[in-house]
Order: sequence, then structure tokens, then C-alpha cells
Amino acid sequence: MVRIFNDMIHQRMNYLLALCLLVQATISSLSAQQYDGDGIPAGIEEEIRWLVNRGRYDSATENATQGTSYADIPSTSSALAPNQLLTLAGRHHSEDMARNNAFQHETVPGSTYYNSVTQPSPWDRMEAEGYNWSGAGENIAAGYTSALAVYVGWWKSTGHRINMYKASHREIGNGHFEWASSTYRNYYTMELASSRNRNFLTGTLFNDSNGNNRYEPSEAASDVRVSLMVNDTVYPQYDISTSVGNFAVPIQSIAKGTKVRVILSNTTNSIINLSIPTSYSTFAPLRLTPGESMAYGQFTLESSENNVGLREITPIPQKPPLPALMASVSRLPSGVIDHFILHFQSTNQELYTLEHSTDAKSWQVLETGIIGNGNALTRIYPVIDTTEFFRLRRE
Repeated sequence: MVRIFNDMIHQRMNYLLALCLLVQATISSLSAQQYDGDGIPAGIEEEIRWLVNRGRYDSATENATQGTSYADIPSTSSALAPNQLLTLAGRHHSEDMARNNAFQHETVPGSTYYNSVTQPSPWDRMEAEGYNWSGAGENIAAGYTSALAVYVGWWKSTGHRINMYKASHREIGNGHFEWASSTYRNYYTMELASSRNRNFLTGTLFNDSNGNNRYEPSEAASDVRVSLMVNDTVYPQYDISTSVGNFAVPIQSIAKGTKVRVILSNTTNSIINLSIPTSYSTFAPLRLTPGESMAYGQFTLESSENNVGLREITPIPQKPPLPALMASVSRLPSGVIDHFILHFQSTNQELYTLEHSTDAKSWQVLETGIIGNGNALTRIYPVIDTTEFFRLRRE
């Protein structure tokens, strides 16, 4: 059995080498704090958000995908950021409906979480969880067995569709609860809201390993740090993608018109592959080696009223990583080191510069204009100091 209920909406006013040791620099986190207000949705809850955000980016293509021709929603709206408080409000209402075999927007009498007399509405439940809303809406559904099915059910219902695609909404919490002994078994509550002037950079990080051009929870990429550079300064907030790939970074303190670079960092000891959406159904593949930080792209903050999603970031063309720089030494018969020998695999027609330092802070050029030929190159330099660091960079 499948059922959806009328929507509700409410308003109120470089590499370093010390002999053979390779160290990679990462973005400093000493002056920044992680945002944790997005929480960790369940996989099905994050999948619903991803589907909504895909459609909000390009509703005409969403119409084509669903075989519909609705003209009552904006052609594009900014991505919705996950909010833990809204997620809790949604989960708790879905649980109350399931356990009490009810289906209603009003708080269920006998609710485990809310007072149905003094907190009767969705807005009351949001406030009870601690969310300070300035505009809000709610969709509920029951009986659907997948994220895609419930999303399409809401899409094909006028009020629910308009609610999901309302441009002024900036945050979302999807609450799913399954109760085998209830009439519909699976219950869903979608909380949509905005809170004053809060806006976010947000998205879902995953690797489209099965090639179906959409997110699935099993493809989520966790432990990717999302940092921002504003006017060449590290922005004071960042986030790290969760087990379902969600992240959000508040950006309301960034001035309109500012160009912002987005830095993605692999915080793990394993390779992370990403499929980052650049339009409705096209993706930019990205590979992050262990510990690697990369300036993925940039955006210009056009409005303080909207969020920024991954599709609105302009990717920066990525050069392949610099080859690993390896070192060995040659010794005199007495055992004293007289030369350093450096080796690296070159790329054809690429220009390199080799630099050295005694403190890994002040660098001097050893050799410039080294032309790659696609083969391994060797450079031999006399020992200048007992402790030397070397690095390779492109010209």
C-alpha cells in the first residue's frame, strides 16, 4: 500500500623530500572549526535529498526524466543543505505515525516525542528539536519502499512538488521509519525550512561505481574534508563528509560577489575516487591519494539568499600529480657522502624545477628548465649541507 498526504507549508516573518622521506602538505585546521549541524542522515534519507537537489538544479530535465511537463516550479533552485534538527523532527514524526498507525501532519496523540496539545504542528516539532525557522514546509508519505519511489510520488503530486522545489527553502531533514506491524510499514516525513540568513555550500560525495549517473548510499565517499579559501585565506569553517557522503559548510559570512575556492582533502590512508556532478547527469571524476589536498574548483557567491551546490562549482583543470622524487647518495671511500642523486619519472615536454633547502622553509633553485622526455630522469648534486631537503615543481 502506498499513500501520500497533502503537503503543508508555513511562513513567518608541493612535495618535500628529505633524503628518501616524502611529506605532503595539507590545509591547516588549527584556525578552523568543523560544522556539525548537518548530522548523519540514514542512507535512504540522504538519497532522497540527492534526488531533490538534482531536480532543483534543472527542473526541465527532471520533467524529461519523469515523463512529465510541470510548469509550476522554478527552472532552477539552489541545493538544500542537510540539517540534523530537521532530520530528527522528521524521524520522530514518522516513528510516531508508524507506531500509532496514524497518517497525519498533526502531532500524533500519544507521541513519544511531542505534546499533541501544546505542540500540534510541524512547526512546533521543529522548534521542539531546537530549529529556529523563518519559513518551513512538510511533506509526508507512507508505503513506498525506496527513496526513488517516494520522491517520484511527491514529484507527481502538485502540492508536494511545489513544496520540495520552493526556492526560499535552504535546509532539509528527511525522516524515515519502518514498522512492520503498521498499515503502511514505511513512513516518511520531509521537513523543509530556512533559518533567517543562513546559507551553505553543500552536496553529497560519492563514486558512481555502477555508472547509473545517480547517487546510491553504497557509493558514498566518507572522510573527505571540504575547506574553503576566501581571498587566499583559509575560511574558518569546514566539514568532513559522513558515512553517507553528506556535507555542509555555512557561508553566510562571505560577502556577495566574492570568489571562493573549494579544497577537497583526503583524510584517510586509502585512495578515494569521486564522481562530482557538473550538471544534471554529468560528472567530473576525481582521484584523491592518501592525505592529498586539491583545489577542486571555485564559485562566486551570487546571492546571500541561496545555497551553493556542487553543480555550481566551476572545476579547476587538474594537472596530473607531480612524480615522486626519490633520493640516494654517493659516498667517498671513507664513507663520507659527497653527492645526492635524485630520480623522478618525467612527463614528455613538461618543464620542471628542482629546489633545495636546509630548513624546508627557505628554498633555492638547484636547476630550472628541466625538460621531461617521458623517461626517468636523474640529477646529481654535490652535498651543500649535512641536512638537505629537495622538492620538485612544475614551471
